[in-house]
Amino acid sequence: MPKFDVSKASILDEAKRLEWNNPAQIVANVEIAPGSRVAEIGCGTGWFTYEIEKVVRPRGMVYALDTQKAMLQILETKRQNYERILTLPCSENEFDLDSGEVDVVFHANVLHECSEPVKHLEEANRVLKNGGRLIVIEWKMDADESLPGPSPESRLTAERTSNIMEKAGFSISSMREVGPYHYAVFGFKK
Repeated sequence: MPKFDVSKASILDEAKRLEWNNPAQIVANVEIAPGSRVAEIGCGTGWFTYEIEKVVRPRGMVYALDTQKAMLQILETKRQNYERILTLPCSENEFDLDSGEVDVVFHANVLHECSEPVKHLEEANRVLKNGGRLIVIEWKMDADESLPGPSPESRLTAERTSNIMEKAGFSISSMREVGPYHYAVFGFKK
């Protein structure tokens, strides 16, 4: 599956995106606890990374993983006073984290790009501690090509996302809208 084109990375940080994909509101909505160790899979340029870092302070940690090293380099250039972030390159199905290392896997706008989504989330399951949380945020289904996001044929329904999560070993706890174009599915490691 094609990954987001890094040559278009600047659109990931456009201020107008705040109108429909506000990272502070979304991170607050998914209720990550202070002190958590969070693996953000597919962190891109850090749209959510910095908001997650603010929430986990002072003792938590954000492991920002991406398959594209150029995305991690962009994230690093914007880093400034964010001390609780560690950037890690990864492959789609292998994360450089120990088994059971994190409390939460935060996974936004990535699953629709995975060529082997079940295998991908099995790796997320591996790095989570027992009872750890998986938060998957994806694009709602919409046939209107003028709206933000991937093509309609690339999008996953919330039901399909839940099914993939269950096949990867997660129990689904809830699902909800997180903005006009996104939904979140919440799961726990069994």
